[in-house]
Amino acid sequence: MYENKISARQLRRMIFIETFGAGALSIPAFACYKEQNGFWSLIFYGVFLAETIAFFIIFSGKMSEENFENRKIGKTGLARDANINVSKMQTRLKSINFREVLPQPIKFVYMIRFFINAVALFYFFGKTIQTVYMPESSFLFIIFPAAILLCYSLYTTLQKRARFLEIIFPWIITTYFIAVILSFIGIEKAMQIGNAGELWQGILSDNIFRSMGNGYLMLLCSSPIEFLLFLRPAAEERGTETKNRKVEDKNNKEGKNNREGKDDKAIRDIITAVAGAILCNVLFCFLSVRTLGPTLTSQSEWPVIKMMQLIRMPGGFLERFDILPIIFWILCMMAVLSGYLYYGWSIFQTRSRGCLKNFLGITFVCLVLLTCVVEKHTLLWTFYLKYKAFVDFPLSLILPLVVWLFKRQKDFNYQEKTKEKTQKDKEGRKNIAKYKNNKQVKYFAGITLLIFFPILFSLTGCQRLTDVEEKNYILSMYVDYPADEENAYQFWIARANLSDMEGQSDEIPCQITKIEARNLQQLEEKYLEIVPGKTEWNHIYTIFLGSGIAANKTACTHLLKEWDNEWQKSPNVLLALCPENPKELYKIKNIPAGAAGQEINLLAEQNKEKYSGQICETPIDYLRAKQQKEDKITLYRVTIENGNLKIMTDEL
Repeated sequence: MYENKISARQLRRMIFIETFGAGALSIPAFACYKEQNGFWSLIFYGVFLAETIAFFIIFSGKMSEENFENRKIGKTGLARDANINVSKMQTRLKSINFREVLPQPIKFVYMIRFFINAVALFYFFGKTIQTVYMPESSFLFIIFPAAILLCYSLYTTLQKRARFLEIIFPWIITTYFIAVILSFIGIEKAMQIGNAGELWQGILSDNIFRSMGNGYLMLLCSSPIEFLLFLRPAAEERGTETKNRKVEDKNNKEGKNNREGKDDKAIRDIITAVAGAILCNVLFCFLSVRTLGPTLTSQSEWPVIKMMQLIRMPGGFLERFDILPIIFWILCMMAVLSGYLYYGWSIFQTRSRGCLKNFLGITFVCLVLLTCVVEKHTLLWTFYLKYKAFVDFPLSLILPLVVWLFKRQKDFNYQEKTKEKTQKDKEGRKNIAKYKNNKQVKYFAGITLLIFFPILFSLTGCQRLTDVEEKNYILSMYVDYPADEENAYQFWIARANLSDMEGQSDEIPCQITKIEARNLQQLEEKYLEIVPGKTEWNHIYTIFLGSGIAANKTACTHLLKEWDNEWQKSPNVLLALCPENPKELYKIKNIPAGAAGQEINLLAEQNKEKYSGQICETPIDYLRAKQQKEDKITLYRVTIENGNLKIMTDEL
């Protein structure tokens, strides 16, 4: 009976998940867009979000307010003529569901808007996973299981959906706080809090108009706020039937006060959830800016993932911490996507009951095909961003106002429409019987999907996994930039020699390959021509900078920027100056052949306290120092003394 009702706690958790989920990973980048520090962007974001929430709270209240005309039904005798129980009618019509008061043209607009947003976010969901974690997997392989799950969410009730989001809420919030705590304790000195003077100087240097635009972009990423129109009416107090009409009339005033109290609690829960979402976004922005700097934060599509990739914990505990933010982001994104599809599906149900059995297949096919089309035509994605800013969000504010005007006219003739509603209830019972007959068809369709899924999986080409022996594990890289050649780097790549690993306990022997290339992309292309197999960069220990590239800071900065922009290249690689000849470096006798990168990494860990200070250990440390226009950049320096590797510090 109450399948479309939710509790206040469920309302609070649903609003938090759906507000925080859509842009959790990218909001710091929008806050720092165009090299802003993000402070004023966060202020404007909070103001815009508060105004939008207030707008939707007001109009959701107007849509779900009690229809006082119901109290006159008993006096007019209309209920007696229609053989309707007054108390049951008051219970059923106590609040108005938003989708039920939508005029047909407005329903069509909402359906189109929700479907476009679902497809766009679904593409963004798949693209993020493919870029960061599964670059060699096909796009179809990534989005196909998610599409099945989303289509399943269509055939559920609001109460079941609310319970599911209520269950995953503790997992989301726990994972979030673990990520935040590890960001504080694991980044170590990479986080530069700075003094108050430098902080306020950076804040005051921001352009107000740019910050206002950034705040608007953050608001768009925090969508869908308009779900309040559907959720708040569902969170009202559940009515109870009274057996005695006189008792109900006597307690009418008291009941009204109770409902107002419940409604106030729902508003407080909404405000609490939105405030929590803002706080989580602000904390992420603070960590990203203080870790990466405003410029590097704005240049990264997902700065939160980049920030978590920099965490180093002793003992080799959890090699990839960036899986933590992606876990709660995936859960939140699935909630947002299912919300768009669920409410679009609900509107479709009220509009066209004859095509329900075909809607699942149509939605599934459209989700998969349209996201694949967007992948090949990036202009469609660029167009969506403009559509979101100048069409979709303004429509989300205009449509409730239009619906409210229609509702006022509809309430004027409410008594006449009660007769039509009873007739619709009878037709609804007939549709329930038809729905039961169609269950077998749905089960058959589900079994068919399960049978054909392995076939489609094999067609993606992703079923074959690469063996360890087929991978080329890069352990260190020596880079130089000869002065007599323009735009040409010389690379000495040291990869793990897996065949000679037997008998080696701590160190891994390496094989050296020399390649000359203009950039890292060309390096990988030439490397694959020489050494077949998948190149694995995530286990690299050290990048050695020769004397030539150390003297050419422009070439060095360009190379490290390219390295930082590649998600599959480890951001925790150690950076070290090495004036020694690479042939001598990779032939140290007291360590296995080519294992200099491992040895230097170990020495840096052992001497970290001795050389404590502003040392740029990683490419991001170097780039952040360049962005802050530091005159002197301190790096580790590697030398060879008596056939042994030595480490010290030097200024670049």
